[in-house]
Amino acid sequence: MNRESFAAILILAVVLCTAGPVSAQQSQTTGAPEASPPASVVTTAPNQPSSGEGWMQYDLEEARERTRRTRIALISTSAAFAAGVILAGVGASQCTRVQVTTPYYDELECNTAGDVLLPLGGTFTFLGFVGVLTSGIMFGKANRQKREIERDIRRSQYGRRLHWDTPSGGLVF
Repeated sequence: MNRESFAAILILAVVLCTAGPVSAQQSQTTGAPEASPPASVVTTAPNQPSSGEGWMQYDLEEARERTRRTRIALISTSAAFAAGVILAGVGASQCTRVQVTTPYYDELECNTAGDVLLPLGGTFTFLGFVGVLTSGIMFGKANRQKREIERDIRRSQYGRRLHWDTPSGGLVF
């Protein structure tokens, strides 16, 4: 894109942004005054959800997707934790303890596999544990939000229920 075409597009964008909204009704050329359109009444069928319920369904779908993603994260981090434990265990089996001159200090002497697998497995285990902890908390929160939305949808569908009102001493809807 050269400089002239970029400048032309930029000028066109500025002109279009500053122009007011245009509709087909404004393009009338006759001088006759417009008659207001007749008033219309819009109703919804009883079986169709109202606009509030539509938003609730949208929120429910988002909550289900969030729950699904956090469940996948929990499963993935659990698998990483398990793989880390296995790698660390295999790496630890390739090591032997050697007692040094100090009586309370032992040192691990590992072969090449142990030198690689033990730190690698420890890292996977630690990061997997942090991931399991974090995604578990997020999963619980996402499930709670989904249950709250489902409860609100049920309440809106069934309307208000008959219950005992203590201050008035009677049954109310």
